[in-house]
Amino acid sequence: MALIGILINNRTNRAAVDAADERNRVTLDAARHTTELALAATQRHEHEQWRRESVLAAVSAVLAISGTVRQQLLHCERWHADEVDHIAEEIRRTITRSQDSISSLRVVSHRKIPNRCEDLMRTLTAALNITVQRRGIELDGEATVEEITDIQALWARAIENTVEEERTVVTAARAELDIKITQELQRSTAQPAPSHATAVT
Repeated sequence: MALIGILINNRTNRAAVDAADERNRVTLDAARHTTELALAATQRHEHEQWRRESVLAAVSAVLAISGTVRQQLLHCERWHADEVDHIAEEIRRTITRSQDSISSLRVVSHRKIPNRCEDLMRTLTAALNITVQRRGIELDGEATVEEITDIQALWARAIENTVEEERTVVTAARAELDIKITQELQRSTAQPAPSHATAVT
């Protein structure tokens, strides 16, 4: 009889131990799963933060190039006849440098942003070509006043187009990264396009 009692007691103890082991296993599995979820969430957050920073850096680089080129074009009246070709070639090389940033954007952002950046660089190149034409006509001693006026008006519009394209790049970046900006700040930081009056020299 005592033997039976011992066997039953051992069986009960074993069942209790097995149940405790099962509870521990479930608890450990749950803890492991929670840890994995938390780690995955952290990694996603860090990846998204890295992506956002990469997009901002690349867009900023493209806009910096555009701003530099536009300032050079705005002061084209300083280009002497023997400098025009050299300056134009330097500016083309500057524009080409944007391709590294645009390629990065094709990896880390929606295609709208790099596409807008490509449009901006094409617009800058067109503005450069018109600027070269403008200086050629202005430096031509036989050019008429009408020819000079026409090319300067065309040049002014080309410069305005570069400003508009810069804004589309900024708008696309803000939309993708969900960046909000108040109307007051937009007005205070907006860069007005040059008017025909200021463009004609």
